Amino acid sequence: MATVDETLANLPLRDALQAGIQSLSAGETIRFTKYVKRILPIDGYVFWLAGESIEIAGSFHYSVGRTQREDETVSINKVVFTTTDEISEFNVVDPQTLWIATFDGIRFAFARRGNRYTQAGVNHYEGDAVYSALASQLVENLYTLLASEPIVSNSLPAWLTIQTYSPIWLAPYNPNILLYPSYLVPANISPPYGVVHIEPGRTNAIQAAPRLNNRTSHYQLATDHVRVTLYGYNNAQAQDWVDTVNQFSVDTDALGIMSMPIMRDEKRGQMELQAIAMKKTIEFDVSYYQTRINDIARQLIESCIVQYEVSPYPTAA
Repeated sequence: MATVDETLANLPLRDALQAGIQSLSAGETIRFTKYVKRILPIDGYVFWLAGESIEIAGSFHYSVGRTQREDETVSINKVVFTTTDEISEFNVVDPQTLWIATFDGIRFAFARRGNRYTQAGVNHYEGDAVYSALASQLVENLYTLLASEPIVSNSLPAWLTIQTYSPIWLAPYNPNILLYPSYLVPANISPPYGVVHIEPGRTNAIQAAPRLNNRTSHYQLATDHVRVTLYGYNNAQAQDWVDTVNQFSVDTDALGIMSMPIMRDEKRGQMELQAIAMKKTIEFDVSYYQTRINDIARQLIESCIVQYEVSPYPTAA
């Protein structure tokens, strides 16, 4: 009895489509480069580091549009890559890797796989070109990243530091909630975890002008409106975390609590499960010195630096 692959290999539709793709592409191949995620420990910013490359045969179609915005004039390139070979690397669910194609000097990332009809034997991969504003997040050399300097100017580094804050006098204990910056939550992770969102339009200066010391260090007293979302934590764990934040504020003076935060239970449901998630939110108005945040960031990066030791014992030849 013939296998499924043997049966599909002799279908007229498949043969015709494959011949058409070969004719349109003129036998060209597209280079795909594997990028590996690198996260700055200071503020959770995501960069992608270039790695190995592969060549895939197929037909490349793209359209170009241009959009004018307040802060950029950008070309939006949309692409469909059609190939008779299923790209197994794309099927691996790995949030730490990303495959990007290069064509005519333009880099494309693929976010979707189009509807596939098995008998046709054709695969369609769809995506957009890397936006110019995000091109700096793709790096060829890890050493070009200034890992000791934060990207953000707000209070985010202080919030990410709270997870490691646990002095012996802290009661109740720190529940060690892992917080992610908003819009940078890893794909499809399961609770428990938390997310910090600092509303951009509500970061304001408190003092009239920044102060510069004799070393021209910049000190700016500012305020942030912060919303923290928690998934997968019960009431006791959430309230323990609130107490930890308050004690962190008192002990470090990195954040000043300016409001009266209160934990709220949110409704996040799914019809198929007929259940709601363990979701809570709490909002803070905090004051902080941006320069003070830089000090915390330096402390955090010093605790994250990887140290290497040379073994005193020679390895066997």
